[in-house]
Amino acid sequence: MKQNIYRICSKCGHQNTADANFCLQCGTTLTTDDDYIFTPYAADKSFPLFDLELTPEELAETKDFMITKSDTIPTGYRSAGLVFAESSVSAQSGMKPVWEDLMKRLYGLMLAKHYAGVARVSVEPQPAQPGQLFLTGEAFVPNNQL
Repeated sequence: MKQNIYRICSKCGHQNTADANFCLQCGTTLTTDDDYIFTPYAADKSFPLFDLELTPEELAETKDFMITKSDTIPTGYRSAGLVFAESSVSAQSGMKPVWEDLMKRLYGLMLAKHYAGVARVSVEPQPAQPGQLFLTGEAFVPNNQL
């Protein structure tokens, strides 16, 4: 299986080669802690969210987010209502930037509203702009959260 390893700069998000010791865009020192494995046409939640300008606490919170297509809300959680997010990036640059923009918007919403996750997730093209994506779902929070 083809995989590529890159060093992603923690300051500017530039994708450097795996052997880079400094970011080629901003000069920040890079180490193996900045290594990310890319598998073509796949991703996971560990990819850094640069455009959100997260505090260390917010970044830690994103690691526990639950996003699922399942019809059931996990045990110990309750519904916080319906949510949506939409991409605003043009599909002319490819679907990856559109998807990343959609996820950044969803993560931003979840952080701002202190949601633990989103269930019943559905992602579809926007009716007016088919090259962009529209996500709907039901947000949930822990039972003990007000």
